Order: sequence, then structure tokens, then C-alpha cells
Amino acid sequence: MKHSMKKFMAIVLACVMALSLVACGGSPASQSAASGSQTGSGATTGEPTTLQVYTWWDITKFEHLQKMQADFEAANPDIKLEFVTIPSDYPNTMITKLAGGEIPDVMMLAMDQVPRYALNDMLMPLDDLASQEYMDALYPVVKDALTVNGTMYAAARDVTPKVMYLNTKMFADAGIEIPADDWTMEEFTELAQQLTKGSGADAQWGYYWANFMDQTYSMIAAFGGKLYSEDGKSSVLSTDENTKRAVQFMYDLYNTYKVCPSDQQAKQYGENEFAAFMANKVAMQIGALSTASTFDANGTEYTVLPMPSVDGVSQCSSFVNTWVIPKGAENPELSWRVVEFLSGKEGQQIALDMNYGLPASTMVDTTEFEAKTPYNKYFVEALETAIPFPTNLNGSEFQTMFQKECESLWAGALTPEEFEQRVDEQAAEILSKEA
Repeated sequence: MKHSMKKFMAIVLACVMALSLVACGGSPASQSAASGSQTGSGATTGEPTTLQVYTWWDITKFEHLQKMQADFEAANPDIKLEFVTIPSDYPNTMITKLAGGEIPDVMMLAMDQVPRYALNDMLMPLDDLASQEYMDALYPVVKDALTVNGTMYAAARDVTPKVMYLNTKMFADAGIEIPADDWTMEEFTELAQQLTKGSGADAQWGYYWANFMDQTYSMIAAFGGKLYSEDGKSSVLSTDENTKRAVQFMYDLYNTYKVCPSDQQAKQYGENEFAAFMANKVAMQIGALSTASTFDANGTEYTVLPMPSVDGVSQCSSFVNTWVIPKGAENPELSWRVVEFLSGKEGQQIALDMNYGLPASTMVDTTEFEAKTPYNKYFVEALETAIPFPTNLNGSEFQTMFQKECESLWAGALTPEEFEQRVDEQAAEILSKEA
């Protein structure tokens, strides 16, 4: 009996010690398994893996990003997305962060920055990750934006073809009919002159564009012009006849026809580039699909037309924003799952449905979008005819210089010929730099 009691007490003592060990956390291995912490490879044993997505947009202010995050996480419960906002000087700030070892899992990148990052060995090639179906479904205007020297380094976030917005209230108040969709640049100029009148607080203007590269290039593209030589080592403003026509035309809008407000005049209505349009002080302005969301939120009365035709051809520029995986990302396979969703049918359908970008892929159904308004078809048609925004390894530095010179051109301090010569001379040094 005593022997049995001793045996029983030994068993009880062993159980108590085992329970104490579990309560205290046990061995490091069992503690890691219980907490679901990540391993070095990024795999998890319980909790979802958190992936950081860097953008220049604040996700708390953009509902389409919120929906993309929610839908992705619902379909991929093993991954949690954390959006990090870089609010200013995004391209240069991210260069510094990547060089310093701060590597996000996924990041936004504008198409004009892709060559700069890729040729400085900061992006992961995506050729082995993207399917042939994905590549074949891309609109032609998109493909150049994603590749550098034949290698795919980016996946499309959305496409931004430009169209012309018309302030229908200003047209109606002036008793001017909205032109047909086959209007010409000559008609556009006449309308801009008719809609420009008044002075001081009563002043209004027929047309305006902010001194941003994509806005200016939209008009250059309408004339069939370009910025760079074929090898990208020089600019062609003083030699390309179509570009020269566009520069002269923009100069005349400001200085001959006087149908455009200065930046200072436009900004008295707000810092937003469309503030004067929304205040019913600018009658026409080039914009993208997301511009409609801005106007809708403001209650602005507007319609949309294709770009006015030049020599019988209506064409616009198109900008592509992308998703990329930085080189050195910890979990490239998981990162690609995020990129594949955001740049694929699901993510781009969300962007389209919420008016934040046209799809880069023909896999996205635009039928419902086109049925919403009579003019949405112009956005979709532009995907087939748009000219891609020109990219260059040294494009960022060139654009800074170009915009600075534009300030003098719009102000009438330079003639178009002087402007073109100054840009080409400075571009020779800037564009000849190697990676």
C-alpha cells in the first residue's frame, strides 16, 4: 500500500512540474510556435505575415486602397498588409531608404522612375513571376512602362490617359454650346478666347494647366511631339517640328491669346491644381479619370471630351503608375501575391469602379463603367490611342530643369526659340549621365 501511494505521489508531482513548465512558457522552440512569430524566411506558424506596402497616398484618405486591402486580406488570410505613406519627394526619399536598408515588401512607383530604380539595381525582375496571360492582356501603352531593356521590373497599378474636362456651368452661363467630340485645336482656341473675360475678382479664363510635366506633355503629345532622342541622350525641343509647334501653341495661349491664368492667379482659389476650375473660373482643363472624383466631391458641373484633334488626329498622353518589389525584399513570393492582386483583374476593377484609374489590362470589364455616363467611353478609347509618357534614366533631373524653364516661357520672359535652345543645351549634360 505504501509502495502504491509513493508511486501515485510521483505521478502527481510529475504532472505538476509539466503544468508549471507550460505556464512559464516552456522551451524557446515551443514559445515560438505558440506565438506564431515569423521565421527568417518569412513563414509563419499561426499569425499572418505582415507585409509593408509603401505609397505616396495616405490609405486613410483613399477608399479604393482601403477596399483593395480588405479584399486582398479576405482572400489571403495568411497575409496582413500595412500601408506606409511617404507624403513628399517620394522618388528621392525611397532611393535613400532603399540604399539605407529600409526595404518594404511592395511599393508604388511612377513609370518615369522605373528606369532610374531598375538601372541602379534596386528592383526585382518580375519576368519569372508574371504569367504570359498577364503580359498578353496589357494594353500596348502599358508595356513600355513596365520594362527596361527588355526586362519587366514593374506591374501596372493603373493607366491615366488624359482627356479634356469642360466646365458646363461656365459654358451655359456664356451661352456657348458644348462642342462635338471630333472638335479641333482651332475650335478649342476659339472657345478659350470666348470664355476668357473680366478682371480682378471677376476674371475668368478659358484654359489652364499647372506647371507639371504630365500636364505640359499632354499638349506636346496632342501635337505628336516628343521630348527625347531615340537613344535618350539628348532632348529634341529645338529640332522636332511637332514639339516646336506644341511649344509655340502653349506660349500663345499664355502670351498671345491670354486665355490662361498665371499660377499665382489660379492658386488664389486653392492649392489643388483644379481649384480654379472648381470655383468656376477656368472653363477647360486637361485631367484624368481621378479628376472626376475630385469634381464630384466638390459638386462641380462638368463634362468630358477627347483631346482636340491636330491635323485630323486626336491623341493624348498616358501615364502609368506601377507596383514594384524592391530588391532584397524578405518574402518575394508573398510580395508577388500582393502585386498580382493589386495589378490584376481584382485590384484594377476596384480602381476603375471607384474612379481612380483606368485598367492596364483587357481582362478588366469596362462595360459597366462605360454605361455610367456618355463620356466614359472616351477614357476607354484613349487606352488604345494614347502616347506613353516618355521615360529616361535621368528623367527626374530633366523634368526639374524643364519645369523651371517653363516658368519663364509661360511668363513671356523667354521666346519659344530661346526656351527650346536652353532646354536642349542643359539636357545634353543631364541626359548623358550613366547609371
